[in-house]
Amino acid sequence: MKKKLLALGVAAVMLAGCLTACGNDGGSAGGQGGWTQVQEFTYKDIASWGSMQTPSEGSGAGSVAATNDADGYVTIQAAADGWGGVESGYFEIDLSKEPVILAKIFENPDGYNWGMKVVPENPIADHEWGLYVINDNNLKWNKYAGVDLREALGDDFIDIYGEQCKIKLWIYPAGGPEGTVSVSEILVLNTK
Repeated sequence: MKKKLLALGVAAVMLAGCLTACGNDGGSAGGQGGWTQVQEFTYKDIASWGSMQTPSEGSGAGSVAATNDADGYVTIQAAADGWGGVESGYFEIDLSKEPVILAKIFENPDGYNWGMKVVPENPIADHEWGLYVINDNNLKWNKYAGVDLREALGDDFIDIYGEQCKIKLWIYPAGGPEGTVSVSEILVLNTK
């Protein structure tokens, strides 16, 4: 597990470096290799998200515990059943453009974890519980966790929902009802 987190951390640092070094053509036609930001969820945006809506009413219904404007993060509290957080609204992704998600995590207390799932619009059975894109982990201290969405979701997801589809994000603490995760921002970037 530590090797996976270390690899995830190294990938996030490399990704952040590429974002600043590779440049971005602002999404103009004919750009040469620039990455394009397609979604930005600031901590204030995330603070407005509602509780996760799972197939089991009340399960996973975490909440926003606090917002810190001085340091720029929102703290998400687990639900009474020991896990669960908040969810975004649906937004469109294009997996042919090889999107990545970056989540900047301000804090996650020791003894607890956090994770992220994707829930497709009109999910098939079993997908209504979401698909892990960032497994439960304890990454923190104002670092980015990054994931290649196409790789994380896989070919079966594309066969079912297509390369262009709508998803929502679940971000949640886990490990007990006192679990929290503090999030600064979540970015979705097309790399192609």
